[in-house]
Amino acid sequence: MFKFIIKLLLLLSLLACTDRDQSILVKDGDELLNCKELEAELDFAHNLDENARARRRQIKKLQREKKCLNYPQINISIGISKNFD
Repeated sequence: MFKFIIKLLLLLSLLACTDRDQSILVKDGDELLNCKELEAELDFAHNLDENARARRRQIKKLQREKKCLNYPQINISIGISKNFD
């Protein structure tokens, strides 16, 4: 029972030290890349094997910070007309 408690405390302390929104795959100079270079890095990240998802997550985060992603614009207009005869 004592070993279980020690393992549990060790696991909880390791989990407390991790930052969940950061990727392990961060290259030096990533934050200096412009939007076009980040897009090229994202295309290259698809060729990575087991680390592809983490690298793509990091690049997408940088693209959001630099506002490189173009979200679709949605415009809705409603018009009402009434003819009085």
